[in-house]
Amino acid sequence: MMESGIRQRHYLILASTLLLTLIVPPLIAAFGISGRFVEFLLILNLAAAAFGAERRGDRTRILLVVMGAGALRAALHWYPVRALFALTAALWIGLAIAAMVRALRFALRGRRIDSEHILAALSVYLLAGHFYGFAYWQIESTWPGSFYLYGAPTALGQFDLSSATYLSFVTIATLGFGDLTPHSEVARGFVITEAVLGQFYLAVLVARLVAGYASRDTVRRGSSPTPGACPPTPPDGPGPS
Repeated sequence: MMESGIRQRHYLILASTLLLTLIVPPLIAAFGISGRFVEFLLILNLAAAAFGAERRGDRTRILLVVMGAGALRAALHWYPVRALFALTAALWIGLAIAAMVRALRFALRGRRIDSEHILAALSVYLLAGHFYGFAYWQIESTWPGSFYLYGAPTALGQFDLSSATYLSFVTIATLGFGDLTPHSEVARGFVITEAVLGQFYLAVLVARLVAGYASRDTVRRGSSPTPGACPPTPPDGPGPS
């Protein structure tokens, strides 16, 4: 029963956890709490995305992979091996891409557009922001100096996951504050693709879903008779001969 309820409101839960991941990190940073909590929230998002799988066996396997990715990430604190770091990054990015594809298929597949389809489209957008943020963090960790802060290379540890996520959502929303900027060719390529794909996604997919949702309500109101209304009067015509 509980699993069925989660499945029915899966994208409401996923969109909520993704928004929580945006709101909570600045608050915990203000109290000096470790930034590792952001990584825990990302694992929570990937676990929530696992419930989008249709078959129970697939959901179980995805959850096991998510738990394995979290365990590998935790192991890096004690065994900072570069090969383990690369494996963890590949797992996280692969899980994020799979979750985006699954949510996008759900958003486009239904003939009747309801709130879950709108939330699925929103989840794709938020997942993309977090995915690019994680990618920026990996780029800076692999090639230090790939991003500049106020025109100067970022100091060691200054460009953390929270900063990378901030840059990602500023980019995907095309705000362009100019405090954090890409410097290396790889970083610039990622930033350009995120900005272009983000605006294209909003202009095409989300607008289509919202329009379909609005037209559905219009058709529903038009097909339902108003309570207490009189039946339509038949048109005037020639009387009986």
